[in-house]
Amino acid sequence: MGNTHPILVFLQSFLPQIGGYLAVVGLLFAVFWVWGERAFARRRVQKVKLFTTRQLRHELLYTLVTFLAGAASAGVVIVLHARGKTSIVDTLAPGQELLALAWVVGIVVFNDGWFYAWHRLLHTPRMFRLVHAVHHKSVDVNPFSSYSFHAFEGFILGAWIIPAAIFLPIPMPALALVQVVGLLNNVNSHLGYELLPSWWVKIPPFKWTASSTYHNLHHQKLKGNYALFFRFWDRIFGTELPGYDMAFVDRSEPRGAKASS
Repeated sequence: MGNTHPILVFLQSFLPQIGGYLAVVGLLFAVFWVWGERAFARRRVQKVKLFTTRQLRHELLYTLVTFLAGAASAGVVIVLHARGKTSIVDTLAPGQELLALAWVVGIVVFNDGWFYAWHRLLHTPRMFRLVHAVHHKSVDVNPFSSYSFHAFEGFILGAWIIPAAIFLPIPMPALALVQVVGLLNNVNSHLGYELLPSWWVKIPPFKWTASSTYHNLHHQKLKGNYALFFRFWDRIFGTELPGYDMAFVDRSEPRGAKASS
């Protein structure tokens, strides 16, 4: 093991990750965009389908770029942790499950704040032109859009883990769970379909969260709705797009619901 070439070690870790990711998003794409396109038509966020195979090729290329960039930020944390320079707690003591869940909630909020701040910066004219335009090539977003980023954006959006690991005593299991939650939320945000029920935007705490419709509107308008987990960042800073609740209810009601009401 000690004589294994570092590049081989990297590939053994990297290839299963990207393979697993592409398998998941590929299955979701097949379910909603191919096999179930008619069945889920009422829940589709954008009425006009703009998706093309050219867009898919673009997304696959930049997904690979994003995974390589993400591996760099993860590598920084791994090296720092190996040298004892992080505050990460390797194991979770018995009875600390609720504490771990509290860490998950706290880190998700921190992660979303980080995302909001950088996302707004990426929408300044120069940064958008040089970096963020790569992601906004996908207007009619689909699961393959989820990690289609410029290398800089792919690195910086995942780099929240570096200061968090250095300064916060996060249990390793909680950190791993945050990564899974973030992945699932990102894919849902780019699903192109709204699966949540219409009452979601009416009842706390659910109405404080973002949704597939929320982020889809951002891709349509090229501004506003900069957060990915929660609505309160956009509300605090006045960047939430008007008409979101109406758009959400319109897409989340089951087929025939309006006619029967």
